[in-house]
Amino acid sequence: MKRAERGSGLIVIIVVIAFLLTVGIMVVTVTSTGPKVSGNVRSQEEAFNAAEAGFDASRVQMDNLFSNGTWASFDGHYLEQPVGIDMPTLGGAFNPLYFRSLSDEELLGLIDPDGDGLPNLPNTIFFQQPFTKTSVGADDLRYTYTTFLINDEAGAGSYDPNDVLLVTIGVVRAGTRVLATSRLEIVIAVEGTNP
Repeated sequence: MKRAERGSGLIVIIVVIAFLLTVGIMVVTVTSTGPKVSGNVRSQEEAFNAAEAGFDASRVQMDNLFSNGTWASFDGHYLEQPVGIDMPTLGGAFNPLYFRSLSDEELLGLIDPDGDGLPNLPNTIFFQQPFTKTSVGADDLRYTYTTFLINDEAGAGSYDPNDVLLVTIGVVRAGTRVLATSRLEIVIAVEGTNP
Protein backbone atom coordinates (compact mmCIF):
# COMPACT_ATOMS: atom_id res chain seq x y z
CA MET A 1 0.00 0.00 0.00
CA LYS A 2 1.11 3.45 -0.75
CA ARG A 3 1.58 5.88 2.10
CA ALA A 4 -1.22 8.19 0.87
CA GLU A 5 -3.73 5.33 0.90
CA ARG A 6 -3.05 4.25 4.48
CA GLY A 7 -5.82 5.26 6.88
CA SER A 8 -8.32 6.15 4.14
CA GLY A 9 -10.54 3.23 5.17
CA LEU A 10 -10.58 4.55 8.73
CA ILE A 11 -11.69 7.97 7.52
CA VAL A 12 -14.51 6.42 5.47
CA ILE A 13 -15.67 4.39 8.48
CA ILE A 14 -15.62 7.50 10.72
CA VAL A 15 -17.68 9.47 8.16
CA VAL A 16 -20.23 6.63 7.83
CA ILE A 17 -20.54 6.28 11.62
CA ALA A 18 -20.96 10.07 12.00
CA PHE A 19 -23.69 10.02 9.34
CA LEU A 20 -25.52 7.12 11.00
CA LEU A 21 -25.23 8.80 14.40
CA THR A 22 -26.72 12.01 12.98
CA VAL A 23 -29.61 10.12 11.38
CA GLY A 24 -30.21 8.22 14.64
CA ILE A 25 -30.32 11.43 16.68
CA MET A 26 -32.78 12.97 14.20
CA VAL A 27 -35.04 9.91 14.36
CA VAL A 28 -35.03 9.95 18.17
CA THR A 29 -35.80 13.70 18.18
CA VAL A 30 -38.69 13.35 15.72
CA THR A 31 -40.24 10.39 17.51
CA SER A 32 -39.95 12.05 20.91
CA THR A 33 -41.70 15.26 19.78
CA GLY A 34 -44.70 13.39 18.33
CA PRO A 35 -46.43 12.82 21.69
CA LYS A 36 -45.81 16.45 22.68
CA VAL A 37 -47.37 17.71 19.47
CA SER A 38 -50.39 15.42 19.79
CA GLY A 39 -50.80 16.53 23.44
CA ASN A 40 -50.75 20.19 22.35
CA VAL A 41 -53.32 19.50 19.63
CA ARG A 42 -55.55 17.67 22.12
CA SER A 43 -55.30 20.57 24.61
CA GLN A 44 -56.15 23.07 21.87
CA GLU A 45 -59.22 21.03 20.87
CA GLU A 46 -60.32 20.86 24.52
CA ALA A 47 -59.92 24.65 24.85
CA PHE A 48 -62.04 25.12 21.72
CA ASN A 49 -64.69 22.80 23.19
CA ALA A 50 -64.67 24.89 26.38
CA ALA A 51 -65.13 28.07 24.32
CA GLU A 52 -68.06 26.50 22.46
CA ALA A 53 -69.62 25.47 25.77
CA GLY A 54 -69.25 29.08 26.94
CA PHE A 55 -70.99 30.34 23.82
CA ASP A 56 -73.88 27.89 24.31
CA ALA A 57 -74.27 28.75 28.01
CA SER A 58 -74.14 32.49 27.28
CA ARG A 59 -76.81 32.21 24.58
CA VAL A 60 -79.11 30.40 27.02
CA GLN A 61 -78.37 33.00 29.73
CA MET A 62 -79.06 35.93 27.40
CA ASP A 63 -82.20 34.29 25.97
CA ASN A 64 -83.50 33.99 29.54
CA LEU A 65 -82.62 37.62 30.34
CA PHE A 66 -84.44 38.86 27.23
CA SER A 67 -87.45 36.57 27.62
CA ASN A 68 -88.06 37.51 31.27
CA GLY A 69 -87.68 41.24 30.49
CA THR A 70 -84.50 41.80 32.50
CA TRP A 71 -82.75 43.00 29.32
CA ALA A 72 -84.41 45.00 26.54
CA SER A 73 -81.19 45.46 24.54
CA PHE A 74 -77.45 44.98 24.97
CA ASP A 75 -77.02 48.59 26.08
CA GLY A 76 -75.23 48.75 29.44
CA HIS A 77 -74.14 45.12 29.34
CA TYR A 78 -70.84 45.55 27.47
CA LEU A 79 -67.42 45.09 29.00
CA GLU A 80 -66.15 48.69 29.15
CA GLN A 81 -63.22 48.48 31.55
CA PRO A 82 -60.42 49.23 31.25
CA VAL A 83 -61.42 52.34 29.31
CA GLY A 84 -61.08 51.71 25.60
CA ILE A 85 -61.03 47.90 25.75
CA ASP A 86 -63.46 47.96 22.83
CA MET A 87 -61.57 50.55 20.73
CA PRO A 88 -58.57 49.77 18.49
CA THR A 89 -57.34 53.36 18.74
CA LEU A 90 -57.60 56.08 21.36
CA GLY A 91 -56.94 59.66 20.33
CA GLY A 92 -55.67 58.46 16.94
CA ALA A 93 -52.98 56.24 18.49
CA PHE A 94 -52.79 52.47 18.86
CA ASN A 95 -54.62 51.29 21.97
CA PRO A 96 -52.58 48.57 23.76
CA LEU A 97 -55.65 47.64 25.86
CA TYR A 98 -57.85 46.86 22.84
CA PHE A 99 -59.21 43.36 23.48
CA ARG A 100 -58.00 41.99 20.12
CA SER A 101 -54.43 43.12 20.80
CA LEU A 102 -54.37 41.19 24.09
CA SER A 103 -53.74 37.49 24.50
CA ASP A 104 -56.41 35.36 26.13
CA GLU A 105 -54.40 35.17 29.34
CA GLU A 106 -53.95 38.96 29.38
CA LEU A 107 -57.70 39.43 28.95
CA LEU A 108 -58.42 37.04 31.81
CA GLY A 109 -55.86 38.92 33.90
CA LEU A 110 -57.68 42.22 33.23
CA ILE A 111 -60.97 40.70 34.34
CA ASP A 112 -59.42 39.25 37.54
CA PRO A 113 -56.33 41.40 38.27
CA ASP A 114 -56.00 40.24 41.88
CA GLY A 115 -56.15 36.55 40.87
CA ASP A 116 -58.76 35.57 43.44
CA GLY A 117 -60.90 33.70 40.90
CA LEU A 118 -63.67 36.32 40.91
CA PRO A 119 -64.21 38.89 38.14
CA ASN A 120 -63.40 42.46 39.15
CA LEU A 121 -65.04 43.94 36.04
CA PRO A 122 -68.78 44.36 35.79
CA ASN A 123 -70.71 42.78 32.91
CA THR A 124 -68.73 39.54 32.81
CA ILE A 125 -71.36 36.92 31.97
CA PHE A 126 -69.31 33.90 33.07
CA PHE A 127 -65.83 33.80 34.58
CA GLN A 128 -63.76 30.61 34.74
CA GLN A 129 -66.94 28.55 34.64
CA PRO A 130 -66.20 24.80 34.57
CA PHE A 131 -68.00 23.04 31.73
CA THR A 132 -67.40 19.39 32.55
CA LYS A 133 -67.39 17.08 35.55
CA THR A 134 -64.76 14.75 36.98
CA SER A 135 -65.36 11.01 37.23
CA VAL A 136 -66.79 11.53 40.74
CA GLY A 137 -69.21 14.25 39.60
CA ALA A 138 -67.38 17.35 40.85
CA ASP A 139 -66.73 20.38 38.61
CA ASP A 140 -63.52 19.82 36.63
CA LEU A 141 -61.59 23.07 37.10
CA ARG A 142 -59.11 22.09 34.38
CA TYR A 143 -61.63 23.04 31.67
CA THR A 144 -63.27 26.47 31.99
CA TYR A 145 -64.77 29.28 29.95
CA THR A 146 -65.17 33.02 30.39
CA THR A 147 -67.66 35.11 28.41
CA PHE A 148 -68.40 38.81 28.03
CA LEU A 149 -69.89 41.24 25.54
CA ILE A 150 -68.07 43.90 23.51
CA ASN A 151 -69.76 46.84 21.78
CA ASP A 152 -69.13 45.96 18.14
CA GLU A 153 -69.61 49.58 17.03
CA ALA A 154 -67.28 51.16 19.60
CA GLY A 155 -65.33 54.01 18.08
CA ALA A 156 -66.78 53.57 14.59
CA GLY A 157 -70.11 53.64 12.84
CA SER A 158 -73.49 54.33 14.31
CA TYR A 159 -74.40 52.94 17.71
CA ASP A 160 -76.77 49.95 17.70
CA PRO A 161 -77.74 48.48 21.10
CA ASN A 162 -79.46 45.54 19.37
CA ASP A 163 -76.30 43.72 18.30
CA VAL A 164 -73.13 42.85 20.11
CA LEU A 165 -69.93 40.84 19.91
CA LEU A 166 -69.99 37.85 22.27
CA VAL A 167 -66.44 36.88 23.27
CA THR A 168 -65.85 33.53 24.90
CA ILE A 169 -62.47 32.18 26.00
CA GLY A 170 -61.98 28.49 26.67
CA VAL A 171 -59.06 27.48 28.89
CA VAL A 172 -57.38 24.15 29.64
CA ARG A 173 -55.14 24.00 32.71
CA ALA A 174 -52.85 21.56 34.44
CA GLY A 175 -52.88 22.84 38.01
CA THR A 176 -52.20 26.57 37.75
CA ARG A 177 -50.40 26.30 34.40
CA VAL A 178 -52.42 27.19 31.28
CA LEU A 179 -51.94 24.52 28.61
CA ALA A 180 -54.13 26.04 25.89
CA THR A 181 -56.70 28.76 25.23
CA SER A 182 -59.20 29.32 22.45
CA ARG A 183 -61.22 32.46 21.75
CA LEU A 184 -64.49 32.73 19.85
CA GLU A 185 -65.92 36.09 18.77
CA ILE A 186 -69.47 35.89 17.48
CA VAL A 187 -71.78 38.75 16.51
CA ILE A 188 -75.27 38.22 17.85
CA ALA A 189 -78.39 40.36 17.55
CA VAL A 190 -81.71 40.72 19.29
CA GLU A 191 -84.27 38.77 17.29
CA GLY A 192 -86.11 40.95 14.79
CA THR A 193 -83.22 43.41 14.27
CA ASN A 194 -80.62 43.57 11.54
CA PRO A 195 -77.31 42.00 12.65
